[in-house]
Amino acid sequence: MMRYCPLFSGSSGNCTYVGTADGGVLIDAGVSAKRIKNALAEREIDPTTIRAVLLTHEHADHVAGLKVLCKQFGWSVVASEGTLDGLAAEDKLPCNGKIYMLPADRSLAVAGLRITPFEAPHDSRQCYGYRIDSEDGRSLAMTTDLGYIPDGVLQAVLGCQTVHIESNHDPEMLRNGPYPPWLIQRIRGEGGHLSNQECAAVLPALLKAGATRFVLAHLSEHNNTPTLAQTCASAALTAAGAKVGGDCLLSVAKPVGDSPVIYF
Repeated sequence: MMRYCPLFSGSSGNCTYVGTADGGVLIDAGVSAKRIKNALAEREIDPTTIRAVLLTHEHADHVAGLKVLCKQFGWSVVASEGTLDGLAAEDKLPCNGKIYMLPADRSLAVAGLRITPFEAPHDSRQCYGYRIDSEDGRSLAMTTDLGYIPDGVLQAVLGCQTVHIESNHDPEMLRNGPYPPWLIQRIRGEGGHLSNQECAAVLPALLKAGATRFVLAHLSEHNNTPTLAQTCASAALTAAGAKVGGDCLLSVAKPVGDSPVIYF
């Protein structure tokens, strides 16, 4: 059995717990150490059972609590070479020595989980998504912070039962919102973030390949709403012939981390 819980998800910070009876991992640590520890405690997740932090990339909303948490609990850090180089250049790596570069063509076994990274197109040094498989055949895909979905990402995610996928912005809200033109262009570009429509367009293929739970993640607090994201995704799944709530489950990862632990 796998335990999955998005603790924080959004433009202001990201952190997700995935584990088994043997322990677990965090994907990113993008809010303060205090907030992450409180979120784990609220869900009765013992931080001493966490074996590693898997980093997607070096941006602050994914690494803000990293150094403090790793110093306190001795967690290992796993990331791409580019991400580790970026963190080292900004003195954001912990000093406990447990730092591992994971190539995109390799897998890592930790806490009863097999972690397989895949590269994602984002304006960072070398962004990763992760496919996580348990020993009893459960599978989860974590893919956020990508400007579009190339075939490599799609192939890595196909077949996963649970998919944690970016649905960052509503194009109209982004266009008419408070962001300056350069930032709007960055978000809309191939190194930016997926819109609700771009996310929704890939869901039918994932459903056909065996996905039964979709969690929409990394929503912009300024350029999206949970209702807009969920409505767009639900329409795409319904048009593909699926009954949302029956054939598949659809939910939104909350920015403030009030999502429950999900067992599957």
